[in-house]
Amino acid sequence: MGLISLVKNVAGVIGSSVSSEFADQYQEVFTCDSLGDKVLLRKGAARNEKGRNKGSTDVITQGSVIFVPEGMAVLLVDGGQVIDFTDQAGYYRWDSSTSPSVLSDKHLGTNLKKSISDMWDRMRAAGEITKQQRIYFVNLLEMRDNNFGTATPLPYPDPEYRNIYVRINGTFSFVVENPVQFFKFVTGNVSGDYTVEQLMGTPSAPKQPRQEFLDHMTEVLNRCGSEDKILFSTLPSKQSQLRKYMAECLDEDWLQNRGIIVQNVAINAITPDDKSRERIEQVDQAKMFGSDPSALAAQQVLGTTQAMNTAAANANGAVNGFMGMGMVGGMQGVQGGNQAAFNFLGQQQQQQQAAAAAAAPAAGAVVGAVAQAGWTCECGQGGNTGKFCSNCGKPQPAPAPSGWTCECGHAGNTGKFCSECGKPQPAAAPTACPKCGYTPADGKLGKFCPECGEKIE
Repeated sequence: MGLISLVKNVAGVIGSSVSSEFADQYQEVFTCDSLGDKVLLRKGAARNEKGRNKGSTDVITQGSVIFVPEGMAVLLVDGGQVIDFTDQAGYYRWDSSTSPSVLSDKHLGTNLKKSISDMWDRMRAAGEITKQQRIYFVNLLEMRDNNFGTATPLPYPDPEYRNIYVRINGTFSFVVENPVQFFKFVTGNVSGDYTVEQLMGTPSAPKQPRQEFLDHMTEVLNRCGSEDKILFSTLPSKQSQLRKYMAECLDEDWLQNRGIIVQNVAINAITPDDKSRERIEQVDQAKMFGSDPSALAAQQVLGTTQAMNTAAANANGAVNGFMGMGMVGGMQGVQGGNQAAFNFLGQQQQQQQAAAAAAAPAAGAVVGAVAQAGWTCECGQGGNTGKFCSNCGKPQPAPAPSGWTCECGHAGNTGKFCSECGKPQPAAAPTACPKCGYTPADGKLGKFCPECGEKIE
């Protein structure tokens, strides 16, 4: 039984080897559609839509045709080794494959011998194919819109504002400059697609190349500020300089280790942190006042006007406030182009002091008038200050009694019981339902709650 099984197995291996060898005799046709800006490398797939090639996808027959589109490079890989590549668009034929075909050219006898030898190799490996041949299409287009942003403010040696700290964000692009290096050191012998995200990661989860880009941004900013004296606010218009410095920082390492280079760098926004912004505003204001004396004078007038408004509301009196301002104003130095501003301030102070002095007697008169108002008698005499009317002698009316009024008519009760009949003070009418808590807007609650129907006692 064991001998019979062995014979059957050998026969199956021979049949499988012969069948696979004949299946791989057909020549394939390879091409690739555009890879866009997300895919960097793709394994080529044969396009024999009308043929009957049922052979292995990892066997490329001698003489197979390859179409190379614009913007791509093609790598021919045999046994895991790049044996040839091209980045020139056009038609090509695979003439160095280790998989012979009787259909490859007119030398039928020679090709048949090579095919039989290949078949024998498969038989010795129990029908398994002992080789691997692949075609890879590499995207040579510019990979754009790779976002970047600094998580913390970076130092910038601004020529105008000195050392400030800024946050910067934007986009950069790169290209595959050396397809062979890219295949050897980045992608390897992948079975499908290799994407930009696999290489760079995302802004929230960056991989090493993107992180290297951010790390070199500090070096680039230092060169822009210290060497080229570029104001931080004009950095977005210096894209070529940024690209140049970033390329000098990264291209040599990226090209040697990954086969890629930086193509372009674009800045979207540069934002100083709060302390840097405050310093920038102070410097800009000082520059404006130094170059334009009239602007400084206007600013001083504005500041003094605000101080005058504050002094007018002084609780110790407007005159004291204005006098204090005058004393402070007298202590300030007057220089050059600011003389007119200080003259104007002096005139304003004098006018305010005169107005305040004139207003003081009038204010006293008003206070006196209020104090002498007194009470008015029934006869019409007003301004009475004593207990009797100065015109008719009638006593001053007693003030209206306070307290609560009893059912018997007695008013002015202040205790819990009426001082006239002894009846208790009536309970206050409820203003909210004791059951559901409903409270009417006008505070008047009827005999029944309109919300829950509870009777109001």
